[in-house]
Amino acid sequence: MKRVLVIGAGAWGTALADLIAKNGHEVFLQANKAQIIDEINHKTSNEKFLPGVKLSRRIFAVSNLVTDVDFVFVVTPSSACEKVFAEIAKVKFKKSCVFVIASKGLNIDSFTKITGKQNYAILSGPNFAAEVAAEVPSITTIAAKNKKLAQGVIDLLNNNHFHALYFKDSRTAEICGVVKNIIAIGCGIVDGLGLGVNAKSALVLKGISEIQLLCKKLKASQDIANAVGFGDIFLTCSSTKSRNNSLGVLVVRGEKLEEGKTAASYRVVALAHRLKVKLDLCEAINQILRARLESFTQKFSAEEVRKIISKAILK
Repeated sequence: MKRVLVIGAGAWGTALADLIAKNGHEVFLQANKAQIIDEINHKTSNEKFLPGVKLSRRIFAVSNLVTDVDFVFVVTPSSACEKVFAEIAKVKFKKSCVFVIASKGLNIDSFTKITGKQNYAILSGPNFAAEVAAEVPSITTIAAKNKKLAQGVIDLLNNNHFHALYFKDSRTAEICGVVKNIIAIGCGIVDGLGLGVNAKSALVLKGISEIQLLCKKLKASQDIANAVGFGDIFLTCSSTKSRNNSLGVLVVRGEKLEEGKTAASYRVVALAHRLKVKLDLCEAINQILRARLESFTQKFSAEEVRKIISKAILK
């Protein structure tokens, strides 16, 4: 039996905690809200994020970072990662503790810079939290240079309905994890505009080419014909369960967005500018999202959105 800390009690953090606990391990699930902590500990449920799911009694919800653990899973929104990394840096974990970053974003550099730790892996999809919690057949990806370290994480997760696969390039996993969300927003825009499957297929292919451009520039593997690449892209882009896909539909309807909803596209475009890489699709989607922010006076009509997205697909 291993001792595991999962930081973040949202849908994915709770689903991972439940998976690991049901595999026979002791799990501490860190949450910031007393109501959620109380519900998990006394009712073995987290109805806000995983409605209808009975959680394992091996999960202990806590407000602090438990340090006497073998694994730490960081499962917070990407916007909160640096704050969490800073908290990790302040406390003393076991030297053998393995850190698993399950938040979507380009987090490797900030994690090592802030914490000084090298013993980490990246957990990337394809996964929907509710389906993992429902114990339907699912796979995920554990990416790390150190295969032995990754195997320890894989052994922690695997059972007869969940299978983790090893991938050697953490950088590629991160790039796929963040850019596929932008592609999914684009797919939602296509759906909202009623442009059809031809346009969606072309958009996905354009997005894949931009992932490979970034990977090449960052000297990461361009092999994405696997779970961490195509598998996660298919999951996020093809289903209305995807928050990013649904976000794209809302954009076409003229909905105003919060700043956090545009963070991924903004960061990827900023990175592309620094690297001097031209990402036409990511640029176009970022332009549309930024125009929907409350702080912007410009608001594209559906026809203008159509022109912008069509040009990016065909460029």
